[in-house]
Amino acid sequence: MNTTLKLLRFLGPTVLFFSTFVALPALVFGAINNNLDQILLNICVGSLFYSLLIMFTLRRKKFSYTPRDGFLITFVCWVFISLIASLPFYYQGLSFSDSFFEAVSGLTTTGSTVLQNIESYPDYLLLYRQLLQWAGGVGLVIVVLAIIPAVSGGMKVLQAETSGFADKSFSPRLRETARSLLGFYFLLTVVCVFAYWAAGMTLFEAATHSFSTVSIGGFSIYTDNFGHFNNQAIESIATIFMLLSAMNFGLHFLSLSKGTIKYYLQNDEFKFFLVVVLFAVLVSVITLNVKEGMSFYDSLRFGIFQTVSIVTTTGFTLEPLNNLGTVVPLFIFIIAFIGACSGSVGGGMKAWRVLMLLRVGFTNITKLMHPNAVAHAKMNNEKIQPSQIEAVFSFIAIYITFFLIFMFVLIFQNVDFYSSFAGTAAAINNLGPGLGELSENYSSLSNFSKITLASAMIVGRLELFGVLILLVPAYWRS
Repeated sequence: MNTTLKLLRFLGPTVLFFSTFVALPALVFGAINNNLDQILLNICVGSLFYSLLIMFTLRRKKFSYTPRDGFLITFVCWVFISLIASLPFYYQGLSFSDSFFEAVSGLTTTGSTVLQNIESYPDYLLLYRQLLQWAGGVGLVIVVLAIIPAVSGGMKVLQAETSGFADKSFSPRLRETARSLLGFYFLLTVVCVFAYWAAGMTLFEAATHSFSTVSIGGFSIYTDNFGHFNNQAIESIATIFMLLSAMNFGLHFLSLSKGTIKYYLQNDEFKFFLVVVLFAVLVSVITLNVKEGMSFYDSLRFGIFQTVSIVTTTGFTLEPLNNLGTVVPLFIFIIAFIGACSGSVGGGMKAWRVLMLLRVGFTNITKLMHPNAVAHAKMNNEKIQPSQIEAVFSFIAIYITFFLIFMFVLIFQNVDFYSSFAGTAAAINNLGPGLGELSENYSSLSNFSKITLASAMIVGRLELFGVLILLVPAYWRS
């Protein structure tokens, strides 16, 4: 009963945030253009009523959040908000599976879509769709922690939401941590809007695409995605902001507040991430030029933009990835498993985990060659503890297991191996576009396959353990 009350209280500000920053702007925009959406209106009114009810009943009640509460609250929040978010798509004529897929893809900042002719949908719905990614990028639970004062044990909920935000880069006070993140996220969005607008986008285009750029989402208001603009300045701006959003926000915050870049230079994960991106870009450019026969200019343009977009798990495209041959798309999809940095809004396994795995591996090789040598793997000049190694190896093993399970489900649904691999990788890494028959959109999948990939998106967004622990019987007994 106590856990239920905690969940109901957490849902109050969560649905209020969703209705205020996602549904309300789209509702107002539609009303101004004489296209008032009754479903969005109902969502706003219903969310306001529920939030007021929670405020007058549970606001003053003190709760202590345990790790058990954190995982359950986080999972239920994401599923519940996804169901609500799917309603405007459903009443536009999409099936339930299509609507749920699109809503989950937006909120988890995956960027996969089932829509085929995006321009045919009303502008207010396209704005709503982009705002889903902006709201999901910062994390629903983090927003709640910024709103609810003095949440006892709230750090457990924050850690269940995503790894990396509860980092020493931020203030040790939970509410200040959440507010610092929200403030920087909002500032980065505003700067991105003005940059796009200055490069030639209309204000509507600039705003909508900044929402999906800063959140590393990948949605666009055009079927051709970023290929619609055919503008190198816009592509360069997108590349810069994709990289910024894929880096640890704690490093950004510290560097801005202290006025120095030394925090970047002292962070091993940041340096590893840059090396991975530069290596992937170099390989892509050379492959496109030598193997695919592109001109050096086109190789540079497509190699940089598409590689950064996929490796940072954003998912913007200049054209369907199938048009880049077979080597480059598959290569950057594999690199995308590494993912963005911890404390960012990106997906994937996160760069720090892969770096730790590599350092432990090379340390073990050194010990094999020199049995008497005293060698310790380090991260940021600190010795990696056995518990950290165990956690990373467990995470990667379970990550691969989940990936294989979801992929085999797609194959069982008669999706070819290449498309199944890419679709599952895109979903669990919160990446977006697929390959093969899923290169342009996911409309060809069966309803069950769409629900499967939507589940993979949530699993990837909550980084596995937040979902896996709910499947353990002991969790419910204790």
